[in-house]
Amino acid sequence: MGKTSLGVLGLLFACLVHGAPTLTVATDVWPPFRIVQPDGRFGGLDMDILQQLQRRSGIRFEVKRVPWGRALKQMQTGQVDLMIGLAMTAERAAFIDYLQPAYYQCRPAFYGKAAAVSTLRTYSDLQGKKVGYVLNSAYFAPFDADNRLDKHGVPTEDQLLRMVQRGHLPLMIGTDCQVDYALSQDNEAGLLKAAYQPPQPVVLYLGMSKHSPHQALQQPLALALQELVASGEIAALAKPYQP
Repeated sequence: MGKTSLGVLGLLFACLVHGAPTLTVATDVWPPFRIVQPDGRFGGLDMDILQQLQRRSGIRFEVKRVPWGRALKQMQTGQVDLMIGLAMTAERAAFIDYLQPAYYQCRPAFYGKAAAVSTLRTYSDLQGKKVGYVLNSAYFAPFDADNRLDKHGVPTEDQLLRMVQRGHLPLMIGTDCQVDYALSQDNEAGLLKAAYQPPQPVVLYLGMSKHSPHQALQQPLALALQELVASGEIAALAKPYQP
């Protein structure tokens, strides 16, 4: 047994003796990572991962549904301890510690009806086209900071997808993990993925607020996450959610 396993087991023993701490996780709907179940609670890949982290570390999680932008603000103040499914940005890194390693990655992609995606083969082809995106999301550079593009921000992925399906927006950007899954469940509008796809992946992390009062749990939580990634368990958990 390696040092990593011993460290996690040590924390587990301490939790059993002193009582397991509970960390608050703020997040919002983002299938297949966070799926609202009939009872109103979250399911999905991220919840499966949190469950396995709890099993390995003894740390308990209380998941709260909070709009994404508001969750980020609460991370700034330490009102919540964790967010999951985070892309890394320099702005966020000022108030979030990203637990290593990253646990998953997707790729940004553009979607629309056939006429809209047929001419999108390079980044420069975005010029002159209206593109929908989700507010407070990070996709890739230079798109995120490109003020020359005609970008239309909306609060949620679900709203964005509906707007493209109904023809209110010609194009949208999303992550292929999420949008491909959504389209596998319902694609009556016949949306397609554009041939152009940025090469940079969207890498997902579990992040802890720098103002969380539970900083001492950051290392053992990261060790448990490292074991999940290295063992291939997260890859196995993801398979049922892949279209």
